[in-house]
Amino acid sequence: MSPQSGQVLLEEIAPRLKAVVPHIKTVGCEDSEELYADGIAMAAHMLEGLEKRGKQVTPGNIVFYTTLHLRSGRRSYSTGHTDVMGSATQIGRNSMVLSFEEEVGIDDEIGTPIRLEEMLTDGRDDPSMEAARNMDWEEFLGSHDMRYTCIVYDLGSGRTMLDTARACGMTYGGIRELRDELVDDLLEWMGPTAIADAVKVPGWRGNILVDREKTACRADRRRG
Repeated sequence: MSPQSGQVLLEEIAPRLKAVVPHIKTVGCEDSEELYADGIAMAAHMLEGLEKRGKQVTPGNIVFYTTLHLRSGRRSYSTGHTDVMGSATQIGRNSMVLSFEEEVGIDDEIGTPIRLEEMLTDGRDDPSMEAARNMDWEEFLGSHDMRYTCIVYDLGSGRTMLDTARACGMTYGGIRELRDELVDDLLEWMGPTAIADAVKVPGWRGNILVDREKTACRADRRRG
């Protein structure tokens, strides 16, 4: 862009856009300042293109078409309707951007609102965590006494140690001693923090819990 076009942009186009943009409806998390900056970028792009083609237009024309584009949802970084986050897509009502704290319903049992994040998050372990845990157990059980496998699976299924002793052809006292050996071997294999690591809340879930607590505290202060 030539210095002359830059001067026109700053002295004639920018002030007009600054007066018009506050009256243009923003989309999503946009604000007027962001829309104004985007309008300046679009106007500069128009000026540069026209200058390269050797065409002359008035600053009023540039402001008119820039304003028209902004109202239709076009932005300097996107002009199509294929981006689900794009302004044009949202204006056309083909997509909608909502906050994770948006209330989407009411829990009838306790009478509290249900937020969107609660519909998307899952309290269960992440699949990658489950897979890693299964690999650790398979490696441990595959390299130790085969009776360890019976003890672990029976404990997991809720069977008693007496049932395990009968299945392994051992006495009750013998299976208890073997279970104690399993505990020692397991702690040596997985480390002393294995139990604490197993019940530790993942960082991403902890962040969600913190956000919920902050929201609950703000709601209590407003009610107070």
